[in-house]
Amino acid sequence: MSIDVSKVRYISLIRFEGGESLLNLPYAELTVDPDLIAGFVTAVIIFAKTPIRTIRKAAYDILIEVGKTTLVLLVVDPIPDETPYRTKLQRIINQVEEEHGKKLESFEGDVRGFREFAISVLKEFPYFLPDIDLVPIMKKNGISIPYRVGKVDSKLERVESFINGKRTVSEILDLINLPEDEVMALTSILGKYRWIFFKRRLTENDVLTQSKCPSVKLDSLMAQYGEPLTELMKQFETPSKVKDVLDALPFDRNACWFIVNKLLEMECLKMAES
Repeated sequence: MSIDVSKVRYISLIRFEGGESLLNLPYAELTVDPDLIAGFVTAVIIFAKTPIRTIRKAAYDILIEVGKTTLVLLVVDPIPDETPYRTKLQRIINQVEEEHGKKLESFEGDVRGFREFAISVLKEFPYFLPDIDLVPIMKKNGISIPYRVGKVDSKLERVESFINGKRTVSEILDLINLPEDEVMALTSILGKYRWIFFKRRLTENDVLTQSKCPSVKLDSLMAQYGEPLTELMKQFETPSKVKDVLDALPFDRNACWFIVNKLLEMECLKMAES
């Protein structure tokens, strides 16, 4: 049975002996401060005489897995079967202890080195599962990614270098030399922090119409593409099928197709409402 990542609200990695929070990943809004949840769970685990693996609240469950030096907790909406979630939590515990166990045994309070471990958590629990048939588009003003350091930064840059506004997620997976679960995790990070958005690939059967893009954008495109662009914009003054417009114009079809995609990317054209 697979997991439903839309039900995940929060994941926290905690040093078992001292209760220090090593890494916190919020997925969705919580009515309770997640730091309070982490502190409460840690206290319960440390002082309980019997192992506690699940704490049930009215609106959510807290799943707990404990290792030698760390514990990981998952705040999740009620789910029918915990098993696949626990399997992933155990893999996280095993990996962090393999990579950082000695450091945690002689812990000196510096948690900065654990920010890079976010990618390992997100390979198991991505923020969302991107539709591989959609095309990711880069944005200029996203939200700062709190753990964009070291290898996370390097791998995000690699994914970004393959995002050109034309390739689908599936095509990026075929081209990039990274594991699929890692690419999906990295793509979900970029989506979560609004550095990309997704669009469906344009087809000739789509109906487009003009959109109110800033005149400076349109003027820049006009200077680059001249008369073909001007004529294309005239054709889309009313909602029109792309194929009909391409058939009607006396210009190179491939060149016009490129310009239409450029106009759509620059938001000077948009999909017509059905």
